[in-house]
Amino acid sequence: MEFVFDSYCGVFCGACPIMLATNAGKLEQDKQCFGCKSEKPTGYCKTCGIKACANKQGIDFCIQCTQMTNCDLFQKFTSDPVYQYGQCVIKNMEKIQIIGLQNWLEMQAKRWRCKNCGETQSWYQESCPRCGQFVENYKADL
Repeated sequence: MEFVFDSYCGVFCGACPIMLATNAGKLEQDKQCFGCKSEKPTGYCKTCGIKACANKQGIDFCIQCTQMTNCDLFQKFTSDPVYQYGQCVIKNMEKIQIIGLQNWLEMQAKRWRCKNCGETQSWYQESCPRCGQFVENYKADL
């Protein structure tokens, strides 16, 4: 199955701990996630209201919706203290509009790699899981 790294809300799925564990072969098949836009999302992404709304509207990103700024689902996600990386999604979607999806995906893939050894990191990590080097987590993007 192919990984899909972009999401409807503007999150880069490639830095999701569940997707990283899936890619590393560390999860049982029923817990694996290949991205919320993939054929096999899991957990929260499987039942995400934002995903359902975007599919119903026929849009690729929330920023394409005229109701985004008034959307309760979107506002709840971007202000949720549990998922603080959600505060970055508007900037992410604006960047996608400016530079295009492929360029943004390449930029994000580089952003979420250790500058010392190249290991992929999650949104939450503050040190590289391979070499121990300091890495910037999602807070650097707020």
